[in-house]
Amino acid sequence: MESPEADVLRRQLDELAALLAGLSDADFAVATRCPGWTVAELVAHCEGMLLRLVGENAREVGGRPEIDRAGYYRYDPAGPREDEDPARTFSEVIRQRVIDEVEGRTPDQLRAALGASARSALEGVAAIPAGRVIRRSGHPPMLFGEFVAARVLEFGVHTMDIAHAVDRPERVHPGAEPVITGILDGLLGQDLPEGLGWDATTYILVGTGRRGLSGDDRQQLGALADRFPLLA
Repeated sequence: MESPEADVLRRQLDELAALLAGLSDADFAVATRCPGWTVAELVAHCEGMLLRLVGENAREVGGRPEIDRAGYYRYDPAGPREDEDPARTFSEVIRQRVIDEVEGRTPDQLRAALGASARSALEGVAAIPAGRVIRRSGHPPMLFGEFVAARVLEFGVHTMDIAHAVDRPERVHPGAEPVITGILDGLLGQDLPEGLGWDATTYILVGTGRRGLSGDDRQQLGALADRFPLLA
């Protein structure tokens, strides 16, 4: 798959790898703003997303796509997923999976594993047409290229989460900004008010619930304020 989304995914993964390369071993034990998750656990979570980016869930299912990159996020993240224990939420299932994936691994091993999984995932992405209709677990059919764009959001936001935890500047790769804010626009369903004055970083942080709305934000947004966060 040769597409702008695939190129942006590669660049955002490079941004994440560069951030991790500058961290000390102690930084990996720091708690992040994702409740119950350390830096090490977020790294393992990103590795897991890369391992599952291609493969069975990326096989062609035929038919027409029913959702796009924004529609991917229009589901109940608190509910159980297909083939999972209905007594546990999706977040709980993922949390336990990541704990198991981190156990016993050093920061250097986590860095190396993330790098290897990124290379493998990008090779896989290159071999899959962007226009292939796929079906991810718990979601209606969608184009593979649209799913890759959704993953740009995930890796971008988690790069910011790690940076926040270790007191580094919160940013995504410049190429990822329009992909991520475009998804947020799709979830909002209309343009932000012109007078709001948010840059891309602020929009991403507020849109994903990582920063609250100020009083001025609420005044500028009006009735739209109740729509935030757009995803969490």
